[in-house]
Amino acid sequence: MSSFVIPTMIPPVTTRHTYGMSPRADGPLWQQVQTLGVTEVVMAILEARKAMPAATAAAVSREKHGNGFRVRVSLLEGADIPDASTEGPEDPHGIEGAVAVFLARELGKDLADAFGTKDMIILK
Repeated sequence: MSSFVIPTMIPPVTTRHTYGMSPRADGPLWQQVQTLGVTEVVMAILEARKAMPAATAAAVSREKHGNGFRVRVSLLEGADIPDASTEGPEDPHGIEGAVAVFLARELGKDLADAFGTKDMIILK
């Protein structure tokens, strides 16, 4: 079995099923996964809502990252919610405001279908 590694600036830390998880409490949760699906994104949103219960929506954005994808998850409140015509993340190379960042070799069919042709989806 071959392992998949996406180069990052975060030192790898092996956990149950994720790699490259950041131990920082003041920043987003970083995870490297082979295949990223809707379930992992929803779990990140639910976990982050514990610290930000006033959030009324979540933004999930994707971008190519080497041979895979980087998917950022951010919680939004009231006026922070972009309209449905938004094409992509305001800060596509940064992590400011993200509650989770996934580095994935591939997107599961469920998540790829949710994105369709857009690089950002808003969950309300």
